[in-house]
Amino acid sequence: MEPMIRCPHCGHYHNATLEYCPEKGLPIYQPKEIEKRSKPNLLWLVIVIILILVILCGIFAIYFVPKFLTPKNPSGNQVPITSSTLTLEPVQTRISEMFTPTTAITLSPTEPQITMTPTDSTWQACENVDYLSQLRVGMHATVALDPPLPNRVRDNPSTNSTIIGYVNPDGEVEILEGPSCEEGWIWWRIREVSSDLNGWTAEGDENGYWLIPVQEGN
Repeated sequence: MEPMIRCPHCGHYHNATLEYCPEKGLPIYQPKEIEKRSKPNLLWLVIVIILILVILCGIFAIYFVPKFLTPKNPSGNQVPITSSTLTLEPVQTRISEMFTPTTAITLSPTEPQITMTPTDSTWQACENVDYLSQLRVGMHATVALDPPLPNRVRDNPSTNSTIIGYVNPDGEVEILEGPSCEEGWIWWRIREVSSDLNGWTAEGDENGYWLIPVQEGN
């Protein structure tokens, strides 16, 4: 017996091989609806993939790139850095040949010359200095003519302090304060009579005096 199928149009059973209803003329089998499957949006898929790649690149750059860029030290210790040491000579208070006087200072034969020989009034001003002092507070002195170099005047009794002026050879100064024993020299705070320049300058060194006391009556 051949299989039968009920026609949805007329309600009768017909042979399964029939494709159309003999009464209505309509197809017995309704065309199956094609299942519509939602296809994923390719644009969103591409966006998601790009975001994932960006995140992975960021993680790689933060955690792995520095390890490749950092030089490896097999010993695990820092490489010692050495530098040469520069030693500077002490700065002298007197100006050397860099200073050239604009005018020559000459002494007439009848004019008394000032010597650099210590007087009887010398005294031990500083224990750590190799020469005696000829000066005291209240005295007047002149810058030595031999050699004809000016004295530097500083804001403090130290060769590291700022130079605030110069007293030329034969310039007269008044001793205001001191002595100060720094760097193996005897320092005095002076005031230049002709300009009111006020600061610290050294009396001399073991080779001679740069400030010479003014003798009364001269």
